[in-house]
Amino acid sequence: MKSISMLQLVCIAILLSFGLSVTDTKAQGTSVDYERAKSLKAKYEAAAIDIAGPATWIGNSNRFWYRKLSKGLNEFIVVDAQTGQKQPAFDHTKVAASLSKALGTSYKAQDLPLTGFRFDNNGSAFFATVDGTAVRCTVSDSLCAKFEGPPRGQRPQGPVASPDGKWEALINNYNVAIRLAGSRDLTFISSDGSEGNYYERQSLVWSPDSTKLAAYRVRPGYKREVHYVESSPEDQLQPKFSSIVYAKPGDVLDLEQPVLFDVVNKKQIPVSNALFPNPYELSNPVWWKDSRGFTFEYNQRGHQVYRVIEVEATTGNARAIISDEPKTFFSYRPANGALADSGKYYRYNIDDGKEIIWMSERDGWGHLYLYDGMTGQVKNQITKGNWIVRGVQRVDPATRQIW
Repeated sequence: MKSISMLQLVCIAILLSFGLSVTDTKAQGTSVDYERAKSLKAKYEAAAIDIAGPATWIGNSNRFWYRKLSKGLNEFIVVDAQTGQKQPAFDHTKVAASLSKALGTSYKAQDLPLTGFRFDNNGSAFFATVDGTAVRCTVSDSLCAKFEGPPRGQRPQGPVASPDGKWEALINNYNVAIRLAGSRDLTFISSDGSEGNYYERQSLVWSPDSTKLAAYRVRPGYKREVHYVESSPEDQLQPKFSSIVYAKPGDVLDLEQPVLFDVVNKKQIPVSNALFPNPYELSNPVWWKDSRGFTFEYNQRGHQVYRVIEVEATTGNARAIISDEPKTFFSYRPANGALADSGKYYRYNIDDGKEIIWMSERDGWGHLYLYDGMTGQVKNQITKGNWIVRGVQRVDPATRQIW
């Protein structure tokens, strides 16, 4: 008879503790098993006391909010950072009653299912999703209603007006054209756009002084579709089919090429792609406030090079203000402060990019560094030690304090 190892004994003990035999490991659980597993979350939350979630600042104010979990009950708290005063973020009882009336479902004051919660800039109202429905609630009167606004981050598709209001930029026949505001007469400032290498409307960005225009010319890649069958959808009894565009390793991706236009002289200024030859993704162009140039971020395919690129407004010369090239890969998910689900990306511009706070793991730990935005050199390491920065809540440029 073969002897049983200690590891095998442990595995058998674990199986038996769940009421399973070794031969039943492939059997599907009963509905009672699933309900018992589902109840574990409620039991753990009922035992937890005063667990505070991540803090989120409200606009540019001195206040922030967080969600507190205590004995299975959720409460939203607002804190004044200057005085330390804490108070409920809103009247939970009245908001629960208003949501129940607006959505036709009964909600409890301390068990509000508010996902994607966020305040507006002045904290007078908040937005959230409740059981799949977007809502907006005002704090002063606790009135909630369905919110039918456009999705966050969605841009309009019409012409893009210049900051001084004199010009409009648009895409016509795959090329960039401009016209005087209110006019229908187009002046084309590009001629190299085509169906297979088109200019993208969403990328059109004016310089603040209205003399320059940045855009991306896109060579489309292969649109591979991945198909799914949802066997038990929440909104119907029958299975549901869906598909998404999802590239696989080796697939040809969309290739974006930034292009700079001098609107005053109606000319195109070429931008070399030597610093961003193999992009997985380029972020949209963002102009400096003084119109000296625009920046975008380059995530190289494979995620082993991540750069902040600046394009000079007069010459179109590109330079890397920041180039992070880790030995493994760059975690480009935002550093959101969570303990178990946080990325390593953080960037904050000080004085219109004259200085930049950047997060990096270059010393083996996730820390903050201060860059000289004009030279691209590291001025100093802000945080240091055998610990990691999980997120930054706020930066005060005046006092140089970081929370």
